[in-house]
Amino acid sequence: MSEIEITPIAFDSLGVRSMATLIETKDVILFIDPSAALGPRRYGLPPHPIELKALEDSLDKISTMIRDAEIVVITHYHYDHHNPNEPEILKGKKVYLKHPKDHINVSQKIRAARFLKLLKDVGKPSRIEYADGKELRIGNTIIRFSEPVPHGVNDRLGYVIMVTVIYRDEHVLFTSDVEGPPLPIQRDIIIRENPSLLILDGPMTYMLGYRYSRKALDNSLNNLREIVRNTNVEIIIIDHHFMRDLKYKKYIELMITSFPRNITLSSAAEFSGCEPLLLEARRKELYEHSE
Repeated sequence: MSEIEITPIAFDSLGVRSMATLIETKDVILFIDPSAALGPRRYGLPPHPIELKALEDSLDKISTMIRDAEIVVITHYHYDHHNPNEPEILKGKKVYLKHPKDHINVSQKIRAARFLKLLKDVGKPSRIEYADGKELRIGNTIIRFSEPVPHGVNDRLGYVIMVTVIYRDEHVLFTSDVEGPPLPIQRDIIIRENPSLLILDGPMTYMLGYRYSRKALDNSLNNLREIVRNTNVEIIIIDHHFMRDLKYKKYIELMITSFPRNITLSSAAEFSGCEPLLLEARRKELYEHSE
């Protein structure tokens, strides 16, 4: 990708729960979802000190990297995507938010109201706009925000917005938390936007049979095949919920062998030239080694 520069800042494959991404064209620097968090419990265990250090480092990196961004996007109000503890990092930015009242569940509606108050009282962005369904043009760059789509297989966890950045012939699409994508509406938006690079929250396989059904996985795999078949996608960065599973490579192989053509499929860490750092998935092992 030569015309659009993608920098994964914090992701699950980089040690924390996050999809924090910096996207730069010749016209604009855009930061999507500048936050990170940790799973409060995994294998019945709280975050290991190594995870706590990774979170501290990730939040510091976000605070540093966001300084040059002119536009910041918040796709929804979970704490690994927005950070109410540091609203000051948005001072002077143009902030595009998932609508705080429309297509939103009760929990996120409460968080959104608190966050908006914090932004007005502390952060002082230069402008705040609700992004859902909007499009803006900056020079030769187009930024499109999708209509709200369910956070995963249904709307129990609320809704998210996807973000497409277009510069000349290159299209980068950031899905946010679609967990797959298992639903036709998620698939169809991705096909409509025709990305050349797709930043995807993949299937939630670490909860397969519990909070994520086999049907949801099958739907996601089928939808990914359709996306590869019906778009010009060349690179898929698959991460977030997907990289909480130590067996993720099994599913990567399954995806690649089922695709109708060759594409590059990798985690955010691998895209950045690093080995995946699956700290949450390895939490039990971290505790065993520290005893």
